[in-house]
Amino acid sequence: MKKIFFTLLLLCGFLGQAQIVFKNRDPKGSLPKFIIKNGETEIYNKLGGKENLIQAFKQVPQIYDNLDGRSRARMTVSITDNVARRTFVVTYTLYRQTQKYAAGIEYTIDFHDKRPNKVFNEYFDSI
Repeated sequence: MKKIFFTLLLLCGFLGQAQIVFKNRDPKGSLPKFIIKNGETEIYNKLGGKENLIQAFKQVPQIYDNLDGRSRARMTVSITDNVARRTFVVTYTLYRQTQKYAAGIEYTIDFHDKRPNKVFNEYFDSI
């Protein structure tokens, strides 16, 4: 009984500290990295050569497909302010044989005025 309790406690400790850092494949991309950790997703942008946190969401992508040696996860979050509605679609795939992640963010800005919508697609690899 003690072994089972200790194993569960150890497993919860590891899961609580889980963190995945994704770095943009394009060094000139507008979103240099994003991090999934402790039930949060943090998205960074590059401004003046420095990485700044632009959004932090209290949710993480959820697995929706677990076939053919891959686990796929997706999350869609929208934020509205006085200027625009911003929608982030965050997806990632875990290739179980190699234990490597590949990810993507589709970032859409739908302006409230007459400006055209902007759509950015960024692709990431885990580090």
